[in-house]
Amino acid sequence: MNSKLIAAIAAASVLGSATWVAASGDDHGHRKGPKFSIEEMDTNGDQMISKDEIAAHAKARFDQVDTNDDGKLSADEMAAHGEKEMTKRMKKRQAKMVKRMDADDDGMLSFDEMQAKQQKRLDEMFSRLDANEDGMLSAEELEKMKRKGKRHG
Repeated sequence: MNSKLIAAIAAASVLGSATWVAASGDDHGHRKGPKFSIEEMDTNGDQMISKDEIAAHAKARFDQVDTNDDGKLSADEMAAHGEKEMTKRMKKRQAKMVKRMDADDDGMLSFDEMQAKQQKRLDEMFSRLDANEDGMLSAEELEKMKRKGKRHG
């Protein structure tokens, strides 16, 4: 077999596994697509991934989702797995936010800490909305914001 054909087979196998990873609800955050590390799949430690290793990885992923061990995935099993993965990502994201905004390093955010980090952004937004620069937002100014938001969303 020539090297181009081997490379094509390897790429197709990896993409097939990547499709399974995406379908299982694990996009590893931020919608950048499925990711995996060689270490996850390289069971023999040779720093290369064989078709057998890819198949074993895909089967292990399937088995994680197949909670009733019937060899099939129901919509409920896939939804439960997706929720579990989403919860893990959300917890990780929230922990990063707390760490970034926690001025007194107590592991928690007070209203003042949250507002202090957001104040500049809030001031800029308020200035944009306050078209007549009277320091107040009128019903008209808020309605204009709603109309702009509908065009962008």
